[in-house]
Amino acid sequence: MEHILIDVTSKKESIFLRQLAKRMGYKSRILKIDELEDIAIGKAIKEGRKNEYVDRETVMNALRN
Repeated sequence: MEHILIDVTSKKESIFLRQLAKRMGYKSRILKIDELEDIAIGKAIKEGRKNEYVDRETVMNALRN
């Protein structure tokens, strides 16, 4: 299963796209801001896992600055 996230600039666009998805037989819903933040955090975690190991001291120094 794949997902698409579309940012719209108006309520009218949101309604149009949701109606279009429904007509095409797809489910759609509006995400709350905390759900979007959770997605962003999850993405950052996945990207972080692909990078090389960073020791605790480096992380703590970055957080202090």
